Amino acid sequence: MKFWKLTALTTLVLSAFIVIMLYTACERNTCNNVTCFNGGSCNSGECRCPTGYEGSQCQTLSVARFIGVYGGYSQCGYDGANNGGAPQVTDTAWITGDQKNVNFVYVTYKSLLPRVLHGYVSNSVSTYSIIFPLDSNINQTEKFTLTLQSDSKLIIDNFSRFYNTTSDTIVDCTFKGTKD
Repeated sequence: MKFWKLTALTTLVLSAFIVIMLYTACERNTCNNVTCFNGGSCNSGECRCPTGYEGSQCQTLSVARFIGVYGGYSQCGYDGANNGGAPQVTDTAWITGDQKNVNFVYVTYKSLLPRVLHGYVSNSVSTYSIIFPLDSNINQTEKFTLTLQSDSKLIIDNFSRFYNTTSDTIVDCTFKGTKD
């Protein structure tokens, strides 16, 4: 009788050990209840979004935070301390989405009319910006940098360098505006 009790107890303990090992060894699929939109894919319970989309489920266009009208001012020759710079001029910037390219926008601001800039949205955890390809020809190089702070404060820096046979002319302009 003792033998059967010992065998039964050993079998019970061994069975419990096997069940516990199997239960803890099974990995749960952390992506079972996660839905990713717009071509996003789940990895370890979080959506990895394709270029042009963001959000916990890739539900938001990256360009959406930029789109709108910004009222503010432009100033050229600005050196950080407003020494020798031109006076501030009231200005407006418009940002619209590109219907053909999901991650691109058009940027127009009054002081730059009739020209329209075309660039793509680049974002990281802390910085949102629009990258414009360097516009360059034989006599001029121009670079625009656009940064959005707190989803409402827009800064556009425009650096232009004009070359000629006698000297170089550098024009550095900044637009600062707030979303209306």
